Amino acid sequence: MRLGVCIGDNAAEIRIAKESGFDYVESGFSMLADKNGEKREAFAAELKKREFTCESVNCFIPGSLPVVGPCVDEDALYAYVSRGMTNGEALGVKTVVFGSGGARAIPNGYDFAAAVRQLAVFLRQIAGPLAQEHGIRIAVEPLCDCNVINTVKEAAMLAAMADHPAVMALGDLYHMAAVHDAPENLLLLKGILWHTHIAEPSKRVYPSPTDGCDYKPFLSALEEAGCPRCSVEARCSDFAVDAPLAVKALRGA
Repeated sequence: MRLGVCIGDNAAEIRIAKESGFDYVESGFSMLADKNGEKREAFAAELKKREFTCESVNCFIPGSLPVVGPCVDEDALYAYVSRGMTNGEALGVKTVVFGSGGARAIPNGYDFAAAVRQLAVFLRQIAGPLAQEHGIRIAVEPLCDCNVINTVKEAAMLAAMADHPAVMALGDLYHMAAVHDAPENLLLLKGILWHTHIAEPSKRVYPSPTDGCDYKPFLSALEEAGCPRCSVEARCSDFAVDAPLAVKALRGA
């Protein structure tokens, strides 16, 4: 399993990520979908210079483009996703993480079942086909702080409802711990567990050999489920210091 780290659009951290021992970096979809390509070009140039890869991106859909509720603009969503997927393929992206709590949150008073159907339709008719066209897969992320899709089982159910070969599921240790979602539940996603995130779950900081957390149950479940990638997604105080410690903690788990 390949180990990566989320760095947003900070091209300066690419060198540190590689030197720390990570296999790839994870960026943000907004950089790919931005009509102004200046940051994207600088990011791509740094990747090329360092002979490194950006294999995944997160923060898929902004809250200003809701995918559920009465105000869904399918044309705007299609244009945004299409632009991002096109640029993602050029950058070598393999996975787009569908967390996007602001975009997928169900508005107060809105019909829950209707909203879930909207999520499935978005994945089946817009996101899935555009991802597949560019050789990318989408991983549905359960979020502890959203009012829909909170567990890995629910992520798997939404992926099944979407019924598209480019739509898979994701597990995140921080969100799983917050809702008491056991690592062994990841085994139920064997074959569709396409990506994962990891952090020290109580404080959501970078893993460290001295933090007292046992990462082995989570990582062993990922290996058994056949998950190809896991990215550190957490806060850190000093990336140059914390990044190599995270690699040491996780490689030794």
